[in-house]
Amino acid sequence: MIKLYLLSKQIHNLLVVFICAIGLAMTITGIILKFPMITKIIPFIDWELSRQIHNQLSVIFSIAFALMAVTGIVMYIFPRLKKKKS
Repeated sequence: MIKLYLLSKQIHNLLVVFICAIGLAMTITGIILKFPMITKIIPFIDWELSRQIHNQLSVIFSIAFALMAVTGIVMYIFPRLKKKKS
């Protein structure tokens, strides 16, 4: 049971960093999608490419977020189960 907790904690910490990185990329592409006039000010930014990147990252973000939620639930429940056994 302790191994499951430690594995969940490790995976959770890795997913936090992963979500931060993907979240930053999605924030940038989301701003470009929200304000398309940015592409006129900075001509090398492609609006279509930003839309595709944002769309592809959203699936990965959702999966990573769901996994992070599961590992978080395991870490939340573990101490309570341990208290009941004692």
